[in-house]
Parts: sequence; C-alpha cells; structure tokens
Amino acid sequence: MNWITGALLALYLFFCGFYAWVLARRSGSAHKGALCLAASLALPVAGPLFVWFCDSAAAARRRDGYTGLCLGADYRWDDPRRLHRADTAREADRVPMDEALTLSDKEYRRALVMELLNAEDPLAYLDVLRRALDNEDGETSHYASVAIMELRRKVQQQLAAAQTRWQRDPANLDAAAAWEQLLYRAATCDLYDAYSRRRYTARYRALSGRLLRDKKPRSRYLHHRVRLELQQGDLVKARQVCERYLALYPHSEQAVRDRLELYIQARDAAGLQGFLGTLPQRPVLLTTKTLDLVRAFRNEGSSEQDL
Repeated sequence: MNWITGALLALYLFFCGFYAWVLARRSGSAHKGALCLAASLALPVAGPLFVWFCDSAAAARRRDGYTGLCLGADYRWDDPRRLHRADTAREADRVPMDEALTLSDKEYRRALVMELLNAEDPLAYLDVLRRALDNEDGETSHYASVAIMELRRKVQQQLAAAQTRWQRDPANLDAAAAWEQLLYRAATCDLYDAYSRRRYTARYRALSGRLLRDKKPRSRYLHHRVRLELQQGDLVKARQVCERYLALYPHSEQAVRDRLELYIQARDAAGLQGFLGTLPQRPVLLTTKTLDLVRAFRNEGSSEQDL
C-alpha cells in the first residue's frame, strides 16, 4: 500500500511540474508557470483544476477585448488596437454651450440644438438658439430656426393652457402665479416679434394690476412689474412699484437691487447716493452680488464698514 501511495504521489508531482512547464512555454511567462506549480502543490487536484478554469475563462474573453486583464503577456499599452475614436459629445459636455456649438462636430451641434427643446426650461436657452442662427454650419443654423419656431409653439400652448386654467378659477393663487409667470416671460424675452410682445405686455399689465391690488401681493409679482417697467422705460411707474416693494418687503435683497437698478437706469446720482446712505439702517442682508454693485457706485467718502 505504501508503494502505491508513493507512486501516485510521484505521478502527481510529475504532472504538476509538466503542467506548469507547458503553461510557461505556451504563455511565455515563467511567472505563470511558477504560480501554476505553487497552486497545484498547495491545493492537490483542486489547484490544477483552478488554473485550467482561469485559462479557459481568459480564452473565452479574448473576443471581448479583455485579454489584457487575464493574460498579462498579451497586453501592450502601445497596441494600436487599443485606440478608440474620441467621444466628441462627451467632451463637448464639459465646455460652455456656446463653445460646444463652435468647436464640436456638425452632427453634434445639430443634435444639441434640437435637444434644447427637451430641456426643463427651454426659454432659458433662447439666447443660445439666437446665436446658433449665425452658426457657420448652415444646417445647424436651420435647426436653430426650426427650434425657435417650435419653442414659440410650445410657449403659445402653455400660455393658452395657463390662461384657461386661471379664467376657470380666478381665486386659484397657483393658477394666477403660473399665468403671471408665463405672461411676464413672453412679454420680456425676444421670442416673439415686437407686435406680439406689445400685445403680451398689455395683457401682462392688466393681470399684474389685478394681482397688485392685494394688500400684500407676492414678492415675485412686484419684482416682475418693476423689471417690465424698467424694460419699457416707464421710470415713474417703476419707482412707484419699487417704493411699495421696499415698504412691503424690507428684508428683501431683490427689492434693494431693483431700487438700485432704477436709479442707475434713471441716471439719478443724487437719489442713488441717498439710497445707499440708508442701507446700513435697513433690515436686509446683502450678498456679495449686491455689495459689489453698491461699492461700484458708492461715493469715496462712504465708510467701508457701513456696508
């Protein structure tokens, strides 16, 4: 019995050495042969089976391009087969949209223009679409024109739906807010021609006047009305709304900014300096954006600590 065990052990050792030698020759790697021999000796029977399973898995993955992960001898970092075409769309997403419409390939430019219609707020990209009209690629310019026309149609549908919802229930505050927001944007953006904007402006003023009759209208209604009057050049009406805005919302930074922009647009230096002098006594916390504007127009004699 002892000689049979010894013979089997010797045969197994011979098999392990031979198998390790074959793998080393076939792969061209002595390290692989040494690992195979170590696994075979450490795990009798299971070791060679494990090595065989790994080799079979590596061979099966050759077609998937994972050879370098399984067989180190076949991996070459400078292999031309590892080169892939640059993903221009992914790279373009890392730069501003204006640059993407200039630097990316033409197919991506066209796709990007049309995808803007699916954005959550496509009106926010109206300036980008306007600039895309002058794109060097004629097809991209055409796509931008189509996108603007489609955007007009969508906004028109939203306006009609919001107006219908509000007219059915004028007491619905959410419906009134949605209708006011859409009318304000239609009146102040350049999506439509001058005639349409004048029509939307008249409708907005009628709705805004009704909403501002409340004892304390929403802050957004006051801000929108100020911005509209400033855009239309009606500084008297803008001043009236600004004064009411600050009186109703003394803690509003936006009310302060609107008042500053009113003085700047009216070129009222005395009024601006007088208003700046009252800021330290106002119960409002100003952020860096507003403070930069304040410092830009403040007299040299003012104290830095007052701001």
